Amino acid sequence: MQKDRYISYTIQDFLDDDAFVKWAGGVVENDPETARFWETFPQAYPDSAEHYRQALQFIQAYRTQDTVTADNRKAQLLSRITATIQEQPVIATTGKVKWLRPWMKIAASLLLIAATGLLALQLLNRKQVIATDYGEKRTITLPDQSVVILNANSSLHYADKWDTTTPREVWLEGEAFFDVAHINKDTQHVKPYQRFIVHSEGITIEVLGTSFNVKSRRGKTNIGLITGKIKVENHGNSDRPAIVMLPGDYVEYGGKSLLSNQKLQRPEKLKDWTRKEIIFTDASLGEIIETLQDNYGYTVETDNNQIRQLNIEGEINVANVDELLTVISTTLNVKVNKSSEKHLVFYLGR
Repeated sequence: MQKDRYISYTIQDFLDDDAFVKWAGGVVENDPETARFWETFPQAYPDSAEHYRQALQFIQAYRTQDTVTADNRKAQLLSRITATIQEQPVIATTGKVKWLRPWMKIAASLLLIAATGLLALQLLNRKQVIATDYGEKRTITLPDQSVVILNANSSLHYADKWDTTTPREVWLEGEAFFDVAHINKDTQHVKPYQRFIVHSEGITIEVLGTSFNVKSRRGKTNIGLITGKIKVENHGNSDRPAIVMLPGDYVEYGGKSLLSNQKLQRPEKLKDWTRKEIIFTDASLGEIIETLQDNYGYTVETDNNQIRQLNIEGEINVANVDELLTVISTTLNVKVNKSSEKHLVFYLGR
């Protein structure tokens, strides 16, 4: 089994990687070998290529075209760097700004070499980035008092302050449940700031006031609506019209394609994961394995692919992973070998 860490690199991993950030920002001189590695990364690691491109766009989008030449500009930059470093603990209390350290290094290098871009400080002044670890959930109150419950191994980006000239926008990687504040009174005349927009893996979800769940994992994006109404657009397929979703609607996108469009009998179950327990309903072992990998950081092997098709009927409601593994072994006659803290092997009992 291949163990290369780059195979499962997320956007957050790229932003945490000093070498990648320096290369993408173009503010330090890279050796040819490092440059060649990152330039050929999408071909070498196709499963992580989309996250690579998004992280690259994210960094480059916040570069400016100004050149720091005058002494007073350098002094201003030094002052802003110092102020940001002093404010760092305050930022950290609102969420895990995991990529702060590499960006701060780049900001410092900009001052020293008078290179282009004040990207780090401008980004920090305008963006909140909240990320969760494996096995962690976090509840976030946005500037408009909308509430987001962020699932494990996920991140949410949004502006620190929202005004009345632009839409309310957030960028999601992973899974989150949204309960959006309804501030529009006239649906025929929607003002810019009354629009609420979620961006996730090439999908745009536009909301006025509603509750829904978004999950973007493994190249697929699932959207389920509980209350209200939303409009969903797939920017990878301009030929397909936007979908207007009503309560109970559930869609799944994969790249440019709409893979599924169905009606849920109990849409409220979409938010079951927001409780502390681990919950599944009529789940296959394959689905459970994906959750162990995506939300808890486990590496899982099986002795054959057919074992992943085994199904546990009914509802699983457990407090932790150890209890979940007990349910699997007793219900499916599947033996679980825990060879290390985060490595599991499943095989049929004999």
